[in-house]
Amino acid sequence: GPWLCLGACVFYNAVCWVIVLAAYYPATHTVRAMVEDDNFAQTWYVFWVLPLAFILLNLFMIPRYQSTLQTGRVLQGYIVLSSALLVFMFCFNAVFLLMATSLNRNAKLQQENQFLSMQQQRYENLRTAIEEARQARHDMRHQLNQISALAEAGDLENLKSYLSKTVSRIPNLDMCFCENRAADSVVGYYCAMAKRDEIPFRARLDLPETLPVDEIDMCLVLSNLLENALEASLRTAPGRRQIEITACVHADRILLIEVENAFDGEVNEKNGVFRSSKRRENGIGIQSVTRIAEKTGGTSTFTHQNGTFSAKVMLCG
Repeated sequence: GPWLCLGACVFYNAVCWVIVLAAYYPATHTVRAMVEDDNFAQTWYVFWVLPLAFILLNLFMIPRYQSTLQTGRVLQGYIVLSSALLVFMFCFNAVFLLMATSLNRNAKLQQENQFLSMQQQRYENLRTAIEEARQARHDMRHQLNQISALAEAGDLENLKSYLSKTVSRIPNLDMCFCENRAADSVVGYYCAMAKRDEIPFRARLDLPETLPVDEIDMCLVLSNLLENALEASLRTAPGRRQIEITACVHADRILLIEVENAFDGEVNEKNGVFRSSKRRENGIGIQSVTRIAEKTGGTSTFTHQNGTFSAKVMLCG
């Protein structure tokens, strides 16, 4: 009678609380990361359909009058049916969680592949620029040998003619920024690109020949920051365009890099993550800089205000 009904209600509420407590940890830890992931924003639109249907069906099965539960086996049937629906919903949630985890893993792998592909392409561009700089130094050595031979022979007319031709072939660019050849080549490469597009470019590099950090990491950070600055400058009004880079070694083991550039429009940022202006996903260049900085034990900060975007990176040796 009434005691059976009361016992059933207490048992039902106890089961509900146990289920809530059991689902608390995965709901607040495992699932939260995927819920907040924008890659699955549309996936969660279909997730609420079955839980809502379960709630409506459960409300529909509740007898209108309490005495109905005491008729025949209505109470036992209600408990069995509710338990079966609950198990079915848990199975659905588990399957959906596994599918979402698999999709999340595949999306991250795809993003990693894209990231590595872009980094490989950028590294190849850096190697080409560095090789061109080495070739230029090699040619300069031969030119100096030719000048030395003409000077020793006392052939002033040919020496003047040779110097005139050599000077005319040298582009009007100050390509010597620091003692470190790798940084000098990378910054010189982007300086030439900026000059080609008539973008004011200022560089203050105080870097020794031997750095306390890995040169490849430094080159990738420089190329990513300068590439982003160059792309932003091309979308900026010509009168406001400017790129400024500073770099120095601090305390014999820390490399500090700062790049500032003007920009027009809005910076696509959400929860501290910057988005690419050309693609819908996160900005690969900034992700690359952040990962390299974290790998070395350093930090990276990106700020924007009053039409100026600033990137500050610290690499540790």
